[in-house]
Amino acid sequence: MDTGTAAWTPVDGRRLDDVLAAAQRGDQGAVADLFAELHPRLLRFLTARSGQAGDDLAGEVWLAVAQQIEHFAGNWDDFRNWFFAIARRRVADHHRTNHRRRTLVEGSAFEERSTAIAGGSDEHALDRIGGQEAAMLIASVLSADQADVVLLRVLGDLDADQVGAIMNRSPGWVRVTQHRALRTLASHCNGWATGAP
Repeated sequence: MDTGTAAWTPVDGRRLDDVLAAAQRGDQGAVADLFAELHPRLLRFLTARSGQAGDDLAGEVWLAVAQQIEHFAGNWDDFRNWFFAIARRRVADHHRTNHRRRTLVEGSAFEERSTAIAGGSDEHALDRIGGQEAAMLIASVLSADQADVVLLRVLGDLDADQVGAIMNRSPGWVRVTQHRALRTLASHCNGWATGAP
């Protein structure tokens, strides 16, 4: 039975180039597709890096995109790179404006997480928590640069070259930072699974 509301489904990269071009011409359906494709990832990234300010920052990112999209030149991969570069700048601006360091999860939250994921294999430890919780874990355990690398690679679906361009670093630096970040996360997950402090 058709209820009149179709669920949005992701579209492939070739079609996303067409969706992007249509959104630049002002097609509201294409704008809705861009929003559906990117907003959940954007919100996880911003919330992980800025806590409760994530929703407000997401609005600022979309406003900046709306103001500049008609002048954007490039394909879907270029657009994702540009989009998450705007998001990362908004996070940096937020932290500078509020004279605040990155959000840290309190120790009690780690204890709750350890109970939730204990008993599983190391590879599946992060699979047992939700996407937003995983993003918050990443941001709380890792340094700011490491968190940005992992979140941009995973949530932004960006490659090392694109992340390097956003962060003004070399692709090699991105790969090394990602490797170190994943080792740190694995160490924390191993500690939880074994009950180590």
